[in-house]
Amino acid sequence: MAEILRMRNPIQHYAWGSREVLARLQGRPVPNPEPEAELWVGAHPSAPSTVLLDGREQPLDRLVAEDPGAYLPPSVPGDRLPCLLKILAIDAPLSLQVHPSERQAEEGFEREERAGIPLDDPRRNYKDRSAKPETVVALTGMELLTGVQPADRLRATAERLGLEWLRDVVAGGGPAVPAVLGLDDATARDAVARTVDAARSAAADDPVAALVRHVADRHPGDRGLLVALCMNHVRLSPGQSLHTPARQLHAYLSGTAVEVMSSSDNVLRAGLTGKHVDVAELLAVLAEEQAAPEVVEPPADATGARVYPLWDERLGLVSHELVPGRPVPAVLRGTAMLLVADGRAAVHAADGGWELTGGESVLHCGDETPVELTGNGRVFTVTVR
Repeated sequence: MAEILRMRNPIQHYAWGSREVLARLQGRPVPNPEPEAELWVGAHPSAPSTVLLDGREQPLDRLVAEDPGAYLPPSVPGDRLPCLLKILAIDAPLSLQVHPSERQAEEGFEREERAGIPLDDPRRNYKDRSAKPETVVALTGMELLTGVQPADRLRATAERLGLEWLRDVVAGGGPAVPAVLGLDDATARDAVARTVDAARSAAADDPVAALVRHVADRHPGDRGLLVALCMNHVRLSPGQSLHTPARQLHAYLSGTAVEVMSSSDNVLRAGLTGKHVDVAELLAVLAEEQAAPEVVEPPADATGARVYPLWDERLGLVSHELVPGRPVPAVLRGTAMLLVADGRAAVHAADGGWELTGGESVLHCGDETPVELTGNGRVFTVTVR
């Protein structure tokens, strides 16, 4: 047996979100009165999607918990959907952050439980026992930071912009991020001021200076700027993807994207935020070797489908480019969430059809179901096998 259910998806109103992107996607007036940062598709307990079942909208997390066999494939233990699908609408840089490995998350969660730190305490680092790998696919041009540049590139930046603090970091011979986060407050304040001055005096087309100006304008005086300058600055074109593994330093800067992530809330922050920053714990989680960025751009097949690699063989991510007059055959398997990330789409199955607009989705559970997709836009399907 198989079932396809219409979903309603919540929006998260974080300060870095756009007032226009999600509103335009959903055909609402712009600008929206408050920032809209993320549209969530899934069963995360803090903001679950609802599904239309028996004429009523019901929270997906509760349905999964009450009857996991109906909503999860046998490969998934427990009673939680293991991934969350999002649309990100980024209007300002997110915090510099690292996510723990599975072992680090388990140990950190137990440690904070023993210490009696409430889950809703702002000082709490570990909200659950899960790692939080994530993969983004750009819908528009997207900019992000990931990992740390090699010493020779940092040295060249220090010389070009005349940054004494960066020369000292490189000359120290150790990893850059611990050295930068280890600066005392007075030295860090002076370094931030001198770096911003140098960036404003640099050539307009200097990419590092442009990054510094962008970050400083949105997070004035934040010492996370010094960390950001040391990171790899990556630009993704629409359709390109980047994976962030556990223990990798990263931050999203701008653009609109689809993201698939493990359903976890574990974040250690290094700056560009007003939230809790625990430098010692971040450095304990941070991998000594920060992976170089690997941009993935899978080719489209004859139907316009692109298959994106994810970190877990049980998970699959496929996008379909839909154009008018060209029906696309597809198969929904196991637990699958199909989301319209742009435009409009219709899902046709033997026992019914669903018309979807931007930001709308359906949930498939059970036996595989052949469907036909039509419309004009881009559809993403994440599958839990």
